[in-house]
Amino acid sequence: MIKKFITYCLFFFIPVVVVYCIVEVVVLNIPSQFKINNDILENRPSKIEAIIIGSSQVMSATNPEWLAMPSINLASGNQHHDTDFKILKKLVPELPELKTIVIEVSYSHFELAHNGKNFWKNSIYLTYYNTNCFERRTYFKDKLLYLSNPSFFSEKLNEYYVGGEKVAYNEFGFNYTDTYQQFARLDFDREKIDKMKRFKINLDPNLPVFKDNAKVYFELLGYLKREHKNVIIACPPMYKTYVRKRNSEILNRRDSMLLLTTKRFENVTILNLETDTINYSVKDYWNQSHLSPSGAKKFTRSLDSLLQEIN
Repeated sequence: MIKKFITYCLFFFIPVVVVYCIVEVVVLNIPSQFKINNDILENRPSKIEAIIIGSSQVMSATNPEWLAMPSINLASGNQHHDTDFKILKKLVPELPELKTIVIEVSYSHFELAHNGKNFWKNSIYLTYYNTNCFERRTYFKDKLLYLSNPSFFSEKLNEYYVGGEKVAYNEFGFNYTDTYQQFARLDFDREKIDKMKRFKINLDPNLPVFKDNAKVYFELLGYLKREHKNVIIACPPMYKTYVRKRNSEILNRRDSMLLLTTKRFENVTILNLETDTINYSVKDYWNQSHLSPSGAKKFTRSLDSLLQEIN
């Protein structure tokens, strides 16, 4: 009886395991910025002089191809300062020529909850950056990407293998594709864009979250100061409708943090272009809070000038 049960279990589980292994391999073969960054970190660590890190706003705003200083962009969607800190503590000691860290501080960065130990991207960071963001001992399953977010990776599998979507990453992991550009779908029509009643922006002040985030932020800056690294705090441009809609309480607290930062840390420089509505046109935006490749070229040019000035 026991032998039959074991046999039935094997007949059931072996195909399941085989199918999952195939799915995992297929997921790992989908082109991504993480794969490209992994290649850079493994094959060119002695050439990296600057790290750009933060959320999707600075990810889409910065193309290392246009920087004179050899750089890597480790920013990604919904990535907050606690994750930035974990990644930097792992990578800074491993990059002998590293001089400067570019850290994003967007309008509501301090009022959004940190990623924490259960963030689904922790498996990605472990797989590609060998960085443990779980805040515990890691296990084999922690490197299983598909298991970390089945719905997300199922969508990616469908887009890439069924829908035929091909993302145009350059050798630095920058995405030129613009497939989902919201403003482009509206033909960059200013009237239509200005009439959009809803877009993603945080309007809810959260003082307890702010206090927690501010603590981690200053710990991060303190660590980089002790490591003798230059720091640039980057605030990428936002479209005019986003700028007008910002909550004044959230904005004032963020701006007070920027002012306090310059007073406490002499190794920090601020690059705040958030309200630059003169040099950036509607075609420079992906949506209200993200730049398109043409906007990224302008922002990266400003960042490049600052990098050359402080290094």
